[in-house]
Amino acid sequence: MDLGFTVSLETQKMIIIVFFLYTLIIVLLGAYVKYSSRQEENSQKVASFLTGGGNLGALSVGLIMVTNIMSSGGMVGGPGMSYGTGFIWSLCVFCSFINIFLSLGSVGKKMAIMGKRTGAQTVLQLFRHRYQSKIFSTFLGVTFIIFLLPYAGSQFIGGGKLFSVVTGSGNYRIGVLLFAGITLIYTLTGGIKSISKIAVVQGGIMVVSVICIYVATGGALFDKFGTLQSAMEFVQESSPKLLDARTWTPAYFVGTACIQSFALIPLPHALMGTFTYSSSKTLKRAIIVGTIAYTIIQFTMSGIGPFAYAVNPNLSGGDYVIPMLLSTLLPPFIGGVVIAGVVAAIQSTVAAFLIIIASTIVKDLYKTLFKPDLSEESENKGNMIFTAIAAVIAIIMAMFPSEYLQVIVNFAIGGLAAGFFFPLFFGLYWKKATPAAAVVGTISGTAVYVVATVAACSIHPILLAFAVSGIVMLVVSQFTLKVKRGVFEVWFGENYDEAYARIDRMS
Repeated sequence: MDLGFTVSLETQKMIIIVFFLYTLIIVLLGAYVKYSSRQEENSQKVASFLTGGGNLGALSVGLIMVTNIMSSGGMVGGPGMSYGTGFIWSLCVFCSFINIFLSLGSVGKKMAIMGKRTGAQTVLQLFRHRYQSKIFSTFLGVTFIIFLLPYAGSQFIGGGKLFSVVTGSGNYRIGVLLFAGITLIYTLTGGIKSISKIAVVQGGIMVVSVICIYVATGGALFDKFGTLQSAMEFVQESSPKLLDARTWTPAYFVGTACIQSFALIPLPHALMGTFTYSSSKTLKRAIIVGTIAYTIIQFTMSGIGPFAYAVNPNLSGGDYVIPMLLSTLLPPFIGGVVIAGVVAAIQSTVAAFLIIIASTIVKDLYKTLFKPDLSEESENKGNMIFTAIAAVIAIIMAMFPSEYLQVIVNFAIGGLAAGFFFPLFFGLYWKKATPAAAVVGTISGTAVYVVATVAACSIHPILLAFAVSGIVMLVVSQFTLKVKRGVFEVWFGENYDEAYARIDRMS
């Protein structure tokens, strides 16, 4: 297969060596976390798996947020999109710098407070308490599973493509299985507690990696063209659309910008971080750490496509931008480190997905609907089993990759946000939001998003979904009953009855 570039044998060998050394470190770190937690009781094991015990430090919380949101979309698919569509994609992604601040700050602070009041360990548990509706939490849980599985599959697609190119094996499916196996091992060994330790290492590697890629790309441009202006003049002559802000219609641009900014806030893997810290001081520091790291990584990777086009306009596909840059421009050892950074993004994001899927099935659906007296030991085993099952399903999906990885990522983000954006914000901050409104708003938003996507509407599906879901919730809330007063006081009062607060006392 002609990819438009070749990788030297020396580079292949060094990248493989560094990659496997990195993998060994990650697996051993996960095993250490598992070993150090061997004396914990079953209830502590469940809490550690889902929330890290709720007392992680600022560095861990901030970098968990970064590594959970950044993925093969940001590290592989995003550069591929900007290679094919130009800086218009970069402008959309630049809107995302507010994500960490809003997810941990405005939304996260209230969720952390309510999580401690209610004892909730998952997003669905918390909002089932807010709306007192099993219908709402069940539908939302099923939605999470449906959209997170292809999202997880897209991460393995990115890993498989990366592995098959830079190792020269050409065997995409081996790469998928390798990435999936490594991710599953360290996820099962420690859950969020394991991810928190690994996120510190991975977040640092990711920052160093993107800086290395950008410096190497800049050096290649100056060597080839002499000046950045000359390089952009070449792009303008060869592929004018890459520098044209009119590539997309205004409505589609705004919708894509929403996908890359506000739509990321209600994603379950982004909200996981709100359950992992214990103090306002930790929160403030985590926001600073997360925002700086995320901005460096996302701004760099989303804007590199047109520059990569100037370096090599002959790639067979956009998703090969990063493999081309790291394997042809960087010294072999640095190339191996950069691959570790890309792998870090993929592994951390998938690990979060798998934990959410497992906890949704076991705690939020099975335990809530069918077996309220499920023991913590059985719950912990169930988490392990369904984490593995979710990984297998995602692997199967990844065996049939699409041309553009980012297309799958964008679809999954939109699907996750379409039905939960307004129930999340109204539930946290609007006292009049009712259970019936949450149910109708969630179902209508998700349905409109799916239908509009299939129908290929001229207006971006996420805009239609947000409009319908928001309006429906506003209208229905005016004519339906609020939650019982005791629950209302838990969410919006300083003084409340503990009998209404604890999630484990709900009927």
